[in-house]
Amino acid sequence: MNGVPNLRTRLTRRHRRLGVISIDALTAVFVTALGAAAFFSLIPVVDKSQRIGRQESIAMQLNNRMIEQLQLLKPADVQPAVLSELNLIDAGQTASPYSFTNIPLDEASRYSPAQALPNGTGRLEVISLPNNSVEVRVQISWQSSSGRQRTVQSGTILGGFR
Repeated sequence: MNGVPNLRTRLTRRHRRLGVISIDALTAVFVTALGAAAFFSLIPVVDKSQRIGRQESIAMQLNNRMIEQLQLLKPADVQPAVLSELNLIDAGQTASPYSFTNIPLDEASRYSPAQALPNGTGRLEVISLPNNSVEVRVQISWQSSSGRQRTVQSGTILGGFR
């Protein structure tokens, strides 16, 4: 009879160990699944952030390219006829602000705001200043994938009024 309780005690300890191991394994699987779900839920957020960053980068490149091209001009040349002849604004405009939505600002890539960005537009505002100087403000706008209107803008002064 001594052997029977001893066997029963051994089986009970063994079952307890197996039960503890099973609970540990289930907990590990649950924690791993929870971590995987959290990780995979971040993928759309990261993708959206990368898309927004890429669009802002393109808009800034277009904006900078327009500023660079304008800085090559004399203040007296910042007029609709000259800007149109140099293919810096869309044709047929006579007063500021001017649109350059369909003008390719980069000859290598042929990018215009409308081609490079979703619903992209470009706007150039020219403001006369004293001393035969002009201030130019460049604005690139587009619609993000979330439907929000995004804009980058910069400007510079051409002439001796610095």
